Amino acid sequence: MNLKVIEVDHYTDSLFRIRTERPNTFRFVAGEFVMIGLDNWSEKLQKNKPIMRAYSLTSGPYDEYLEFYSIKVQDGPLTSKLQHIKVGDDIIVSEKPTGTLTLNNLALGGDLWLLATGTGIAPFISLLRDPTTYDYFDNIHVVWSVRKAEELQAWDSFLHEQDIEYTAIVTQDKNWGGLNKRITTMLSAGKLIPNLDPSNNKVMICGSMPFNDDVKMMLTDWKWAEGSNKQAGTFVQEKAFVS
Repeated sequence: MNLKVIEVDHYTDSLFRIRTERPNTFRFVAGEFVMIGLDNWSEKLQKNKPIMRAYSLTSGPYDEYLEFYSIKVQDGPLTSKLQHIKVGDDIIVSEKPTGTLTLNNLALGGDLWLLATGTGIAPFISLLRDPTTYDYFDNIHVVWSVRKAEELQAWDSFLHEQDIEYTAIVTQDKNWGGLNKRITTMLSAGKLIPNLDPSNNKVMICGSMPFNDDVKMMLTDWKWAEGSNKQAGTFVQEKAFVS
């Protein structure tokens, strides 16, 4: 689909958000991702070759727009161009959303823990914009870790406004007065999830591959079960992004 960009916000030199129009027929589940991209004219091939990358949706299933949160990589095949997108421009969005980071793959009930680093917060914003998410759990906890405090700008206010327990962690900013220990450090020390008990807690993971792998290893060692499209588990991650 070629969709018109209706809003662009730049937060830092490396982070921005895009909203596009949403076709009436487009449906997705909170936590899923799509491929988005731009046409890339090839003089050699004399045709457009779209550059496509996977992006989690930050918009909710009932929002009238589609929204994406992105880093800027100056020499990146896509983001080096995507960061210059303007209102009125078109971007390509695949018509079939997919992904494993959904509540369909997670056992419901108890407390839900959303653990994110960097732009890994994106699918959790979508989940928090879906009213049904709140119906399935007693409490929702969001733990979001970034390197610099300015990286919280996009979603900090939104997260504070939700009916959740929100913890922001900044690991590399000397001016930050809050928590500065990595999520993995706090998790292994038993300072996040009470008693590390999967019977009353469920976990969703989204961040860098090393982060996802480290948290998965910890939870697996502690006898948590990873969920999939075949069987719901006590924790889940986006497998499409994990090596």
